Amino acid sequence: MLVKQKIQIMAIMKIKSLGLCLLVLASIVSCSKSKDSKFSDGPAQGEISVAVDESFQPLLLAEKSAFENNYHFAKINFDFHAENEAIADLLNEKVRAVVVTRDLTEKEKEIFTREKVSYRSYNFAADGLALLVHPQNVDTLLSLPALKSLLTGEHTTWESLGAKSTHGQVALVVDKANSSNIKFLVDKFGLDINKPLPIFAAGSNKAVIEYVKTHKNALGLIGSNWISDGDNPTSLGFIRSVHVMSISEKNSNAPSDFYQPFGYNLALKKYPLRRDVKIILKESHMGLGTGFVNYVCGDMGQLVVLKAGLIPLTRPITIRQYQISQ
Repeated sequence: MLVKQKIQIMAIMKIKSLGLCLLVLASIVSCSKSKDSKFSDGPAQGEISVAVDESFQPLLLAEKSAFENNYHFAKINFDFHAENEAIADLLNEKVRAVVVTRDLTEKEKEIFTREKVSYRSYNFAADGLALLVHPQNVDTLLSLPALKSLLTGEHTTWESLGAKSTHGQVALVVDKANSSNIKFLVDKFGLDINKPLPIFAAGSNKAVIEYVKTHKNALGLIGSNWISDGDNPTSLGFIRSVHVMSISEKNSNAPSDFYQPFGYNLALKKYPLRRDVKIILKESHMGLGTGFVNYVCGDMGQLVVLKAGLIPLTRPITIRQYQISQ
């Protein structure tokens, strides 16, 4: 009898009489604005633009659909950009909020201080940076030191990494040169930003997947959100067309030291390339930006995060272990 372990992550969504949900309701009630109000939107109505790092496009489109289905007089317009471009739009007042993976830099904060504009930042989900290889590449174990050596140019071929099924030059592929995916690795490894990296920018996370599918020597870097939703046909199609690498924190020969960027490993922070996803909101009144943030960070929005295969950060989760006999 073969015994397997199945890990189930369940969200404990306790709807409270106080907290963010009440804040939304209170905001709606208080939204009876006078005719001479300078604001045309409220927590549940109006139209705003939000800039989103393209790595999180599937998740935010799901959040938008759920929010607008509940609030029929609200419209959220998304601009999908590289992370730095999204934050630049926020600073230039082109968008009301951004969805990114990093905090504002000190120089960026100075702009808000100088203009006497306040902002708020909320961590609402956790994802992982996923590494993809061609479906015929069965060398799917990689350590962080080996990944760093590829980015520094110390190693350039699959043979130098000890691969047996793939040969030749490693083609490192990312979505964009200034995206959150590559910046995350630059910051994690402390790489010199003035030195060029041996990477190829495909243009989008989807384009990275398509490139990896057709190039045997490719190593693609994408946000795991693009392959994490098991109920989404597009996500399933992507993950079935490539191999997802398992990553270890250090050099190791033990398979148990390697983890993939999915629920259980993200929840327990076992996956070495885990990162937080945040919304940075610039809004001086109780507007639609506040309403959308409250929804995403509330019970229903966090269920959307969970369904997308990511980890909710504003609601508790419980991990239960079952033994299934076959």
